[in-house]
Amino acid sequence: MDVFDEWRRGGTTFTWTSTTPANTGQQVEVFARRAGTPGAPALVCVHGFPTASIDFRALAGELSEDVEIFTLDFPGYGLSEKPSAPYAYSLYDDARLLMHAITEVWGLGDYRMITHDRGSSIGMIALAMLADADAPMPQEVFLTNANIFLPLANLTAFQVALLDDATGRATAAATTPQMLAAGLGATTFMPRRDLNDPEIAVLAACFAHDDGIAVLPDTIRYLHERAADEQGWLERLSTIDVDTTLIWGLHDSVAPLRVATHVWQTYLRSKPGRNRFWVVPTADHYVQCDAPAELAQIIRLTSTGDAIALQTLGDRPDGAVLIDQSDHR
Repeated sequence: MDVFDEWRRGGTTFTWTSTTPANTGQQVEVFARRAGTPGAPALVCVHGFPTASIDFRALAGELSEDVEIFTLDFPGYGLSEKPSAPYAYSLYDDARLLMHAITEVWGLGDYRMITHDRGSSIGMIALAMLADADAPMPQEVFLTNANIFLPLANLTAFQVALLDDATGRATAAATTPQMLAAGLGATTFMPRRDLNDPEIAVLAACFAHDDGIAVLPDTIRYLHERAADEQGWLERLSTIDVDTTLIWGLHDSVAPLRVATHVWQTYLRSKPGRNRFWVVPTADHYVQCDAPAELAQIIRLTSTGDAIALQTLGDRPDGAVLIDQSDHR
């Protein structure tokens, strides 16, 4: 059995009714998966664009004895249903979906959450929704590489073409699942990878499932929501009393280190809670794929609740570096 089939067979689905008014109550089948040790501390993993929850497969393997992993694929991604236009994809709808999964589908009251890329915007929105609803909040949030402050980010030519109404459909039509996966492997993973790498091959299978390439011009429109509202999300996060750890792959050129540094200094360093900022020198944008063992070690260290000295993991020259931390509890 290949990696993609193994991941799919280990999951289930549930039905989500979109809360976006333009979708008029349309229902979508959502793929969800649990892994690790049942009954162990829960870790909710929130994936980004244009990939899926399978991004966390290696991290789940590293943490399998320590936690129970909860993942889902948002509509339009991975193994979930991918409705075509005029279906409107939205970060806010996905944040409500995430909140529904946490509180209703999985029934979690005690959990941690790790987010990546687009998922970090969803996570920030969901945190505000959970706080407003007086629902169970995560003990801790881990934010990894994401363009969460667009003025300092670098959109790729492919992203720009997909976002343009004049070129988006043609760009998607000219793209194959293999091309997209190989392009990501050659530019956003460290070390660089091709379709012979299992991580990249499984991305191609995810993109091919239910013709995920066709909806890219629709799913990428989340960047318009982010451009309009990201400052408000960051400002709200800066007031929420939840321990927050920022973890960044150093070699990311799409969401470069300057994004993380600005967000840390402006919004996270002085927020309520115990907050930390790590940099991983051996990783690019997909830090959970490039350095899953180091990411798992950071999560274990942080989850103990103990004080952590500024350090380089393992005192290795290439180890993850705890750059800064603050405690406002």
